[in-house]
Amino acid sequence: MAKNKDSKTVNRTGTFDMDKMQIVAESKDGFQTYDLKALLQEFDGEQLSFTLASDFNPSHLVKE
Repeated sequence: MAKNKDSKTVNRTGTFDMDKMQIVAESKDGFQTYDLKALLQEFDGEQLSFTLASDFNPSHLVKE
């Protein structure tokens, strides 16, 4: 028997600023800044799954 489950999903796409803990996204209406720390505080104490994705050049590759 399947369990009923409520979930909360947040998706923010933009440029991440580690020092400010912000994500800045550009849209047709201009720029929007998201406070990542405030967003994560909404999940404080909850069990969660956390995924980050970005196109980047991996620094852990060994060049032959």
